[in-house]
Amino acid sequence: MELNVKQSGISRRTLKIFHKNTRSGGIVKVVREHYLRNDIPCGLPNCTICPSAERGLLSDVDNSSISSVINEQHIILVDVSILLHKTDVLADDCFCNVIIAQTAWEAVKQKSPPAYKKVHHLVFHEERGFFVFMNDFHEETYAAREPGESADSRNDRALRKTAKFFVDHLAELGSRSKKLPKLVLLCDSVESRDRARAEGLISFSFAEYVKGITSKPELADKLAAFESRDEIDPKTGAPRGRLLFPEHLSADETEIGLKTGRLKKGSFQVSRDNYMEASVYVDDEGSAWFVQGLLNCNRAVHDDLVAVELLPEDEWSCPARLLKIRDQEESGANADAELDTDEVSTEDSEKGAPSKKRKRDDLLPTARVVGIIRRNWRPYCGVLLPSSVPGARRHLFAAAERRIPRIRIETRQADTLKGQRVIVAIDSWPRDSRYPLGHYVRSLGTLGDRATENEVLLLEHDIPHYKFSSAVLDCLPAVPWRISDEERTKRVDLRDLVICSVDPPGCTDIDDALHCRSLDDGCFEVGVHIADVSHFVRPGTAIDLEAAERGTTVYLCDQRIDMVPELLSSNLCSLRGGEERYAFSVIWKLTSEAEIVDVKFHKSVICSRAALTYQQAQDLIDNKKLDDPLAQSLRQLNNLSKKLRERRRANGALTLASMEIRFNIDSETRDPIAVQEKKFLQTNNMVEEFMLLANISVAQKINDEFPDCAVLRRHPVPAPANYKPVIQAAESRGFKLVVDSGKAIAESLDRAIIDANPFFNTMLRILTTRCMTQAVYFASGTLPVEQYYH
Repeated sequence: MELNVKQSGISRRTLKIFHKNTRSGGIVKVVREHYLRNDIPCGLPNCTICPSAERGLLSDVDNSSISSVINEQHIILVDVSILLHKTDVLADDCFCNVIIAQTAWEAVKQKSPPAYKKVHHLVFHEERGFFVFMNDFHEETYAAREPGESADSRNDRALRKTAKFFVDHLAELGSRSKKLPKLVLLCDSVESRDRARAEGLISFSFAEYVKGITSKPELADKLAAFESRDEIDPKTGAPRGRLLFPEHLSADETEIGLKTGRLKKGSFQVSRDNYMEASVYVDDEGSAWFVQGLLNCNRAVHDDLVAVELLPEDEWSCPARLLKIRDQEESGANADAELDTDEVSTEDSEKGAPSKKRKRDDLLPTARVVGIIRRNWRPYCGVLLPSSVPGARRHLFAAAERRIPRIRIETRQADTLKGQRVIVAIDSWPRDSRYPLGHYVRSLGTLGDRATENEVLLLEHDIPHYKFSSAVLDCLPAVPWRISDEERTKRVDLRDLVICSVDPPGCTDIDDALHCRSLDDGCFEVGVHIADVSHFVRPGTAIDLEAAERGTTVYLCDQRIDMVPELLSSNLCSLRGGEERYAFSVIWKLTSEAEIVDVKFHKSVICSRAALTYQQAQDLIDNKKLDDPLAQSLRQLNNLSKKLRERRRANGALTLASMEIRFNIDSETRDPIAVQEKKFLQTNNMVEEFMLLANISVAQKINDEFPDCAVLRRHPVPAPANYKPVIQAAESRGFKLVVDSGKAIAESLDRAIIDANPFFNTMLRILTTRCMTQAVYFASGTLPVEQYYH
C-alpha cells in the first residue's frame, strides 16, 4: 500500500503476522499494521538529510584514541547481548556516542527489566550521546522476520542492516562536507562479529574493544566472569564441575505446572534471621509457602520470582528458632573463593532445620524451588572478603544486604579494593557452584566514610539520586515567579483566611496547611489546603516522568533527595508563611461535635500566615493569654480533632505505634552528634486527624463521581497467621490478644498494660504494626464495598 510521502512522512505499510496462545489453550492469529517512515532522525550531529533528534549524538567527541583496535574517530553500535549483560562496562565515561537500535532496546526491555533500567538511565540521564535509533520504523532499516527465523536471529540481522544504513549515510554526508566518523559495530560474540565482517562492516567483539582501552584496566575485571565461561562443556552445555543443585524446570514445563496447579509462583523472600530459610508468597492475600535448606532454595536469590512445588505433608517443617547469619556460618576455607570447596551437603541443607520433636500446629506448608520465572538481580553493595591464597584472582564478595548470598568474582585489584565499599553484579549461578558468579562494577569509597555509607543506603534501597537532567530543569517556570492574573480568576481566593502550616522543625517542603473559623450558626468552617503541584508538573512531561520514577522525597540524617527540583519542592510548591501559593482545598462545614454538614473541593490561592513547628503550635494553643485569630484557629482545630479521633476509635480504629527519632546535626561538619526520640504532641494528632478526614472525603467524592473506576487505597485484612508473634508476646505476660476485628484488637491492646513496665504496651503496638499488610491501590467496582476499608 503506497501512501503520500510528502504529506505524511510514511513511505509504505507492512503487515506483522504472528500467533499467540489463549488462556483456554487455543491459538489466535494476530495481524497488525506496521508503517515505515522516511523521516526518522538518525541522531548524527549536523546531519543535513534527516530531521534533528531531541537527544542525539554529541558533536564535540574525539574517541580516536580510546581503544587500540581503532585509531579513528568512530560511532559505536552495540548488540542486544552487550546491553543485557555488560551495561556496567558501557556505563564507564569512556563510552560516548553510542547508537542503540530500537530492536535491541525492545529486546532488553522484554528480557531484563534491571538491564533496561540501566540502559534507560544512560540514554535519558547521561549527557554522553547515547541515542536510540528507531530502526524498526525506518524504511531502509526495517527487517521483517523470515519464516522459521528466531527472534534473536532476526534482531542480529536487523542490527547489521542498521549498521549498513549508517555506513552508507555517513559516506553520503562525508561526500558533502568534511570527513565524518566511522561506524563500529560491537558484538558480544565472535560469531556475530564474523558475520558482520563478512558483510564488509567494521566490527569487533566487545572483549577486543575493551581490552584495547589500556588506560582503564579495571574494565577487564568486569568481563572476567564472562571469560570464565570456558568452563562450560561446549558439547553438552553442562558445567564441567560436580553438580550441586537440581536442574531448574524449563519455561514450558513451568508454564504447564502453573496452569495445572501443581506449581505456584511467587516472590522469594529470604529470612533476615536465617539465610537457609525463605518464604514464597503465592497469592495476593499474603499466603506463603515455607522453603528450608540450600537444596530446596535451589539457587534462588532474594526477590526472584520463582516457581515452587509443595512437598508432601510429612516433609513439612517450621522455622528454626536459631539465628543463622552468613558471617557466622560461612567462615573459614569454605568461604574462600580460590579453593575448590564447592559443596552443598545434606548438613548444609538441613542446618536450619528445627528439631524433629515439633508440634503439629507449628508446621507450615513447605515447598521447594523448581524453576526461576524472573531474576530480579541488581547491583549489590558490599565488601570483598580477604583471601587466604596470596595473589588470588578469585574472591568472595559479601553484600551489605545479608539476605544476598556470597558472590564469586574475579579481579586483579583485590589489594586496591581492600577496605573499600564496592558494587558487584551477579551474572549467573551454575549448578556446580555453591555461590553465584558475578563481576566487579565499581568502587564507592572507603568503608565507614559517611558519604560512602550514605551512597550504599541509597543504592541498596534503589533510590534514584542522580542530578536532574536538563530536560527536567527545562520544565521549571521562569524566576522570579508570581501568580498570574489569568490563573487567579480560575481559582477561589482564600488569601483573607487565617491559614497556617504545622510541620516538624527544619521542614522546607511544606505541602499542607489548615484553617478554622467560627460561623454565625455555631458551626465551624475547616479547611485543609494541599500545595497544587499539578499546576507545575504536567502529565507526560520530563519532570512528571522523573517524579514518577523517584516516587517520593527521601530523607537521610544529613541530606534530602528531592522528588522534584528544589525550586518546586522547597519554594513554589511549599506553603511558606507570608507567600502566595497555589493550592487544592477541601473545606468542610462541621458542627461543634465534628459532624460534617457540607464539604467543598476547589483549586485556590492562599497566603499562609505562619509556618509553625509542632511545638510552636502547641505553645500557641496552651498559652491562654494569646487570643489572636491564629491561636483561636489552632484551639478550635485541636478541639475538633479530639472529637474526630474519639469517634474513629469508637468505630474500631487501631492506634498503633512506631518509634520516630531525629538527629541533631553539627552545623559546620554536618555530622550527626546526637539522636533523640521525637516528642509526640497534641498538634501531631491534630494534623493527622484532618489529613485523614481530607483523604476520606476525597475518596468518597471520587467514588461517588466514578463508581466504576475511582483509584482508591485500602489495607487488606491480615491473615490470622500474621498475628502469631504479637499473640505470643502478649501471652508471655498473661494477656490474651483477640484479633477477630480491628475493634477487638484495639480493646485488647488497651487492656495490655503493665504499670511497672510502661513500654510493654508500646512494644505490643509496634509488633501489631508489623503484622499489618501493605496498603494497596485498587479501582472501585473491582471489589465488594465491604473490602474497601482499612
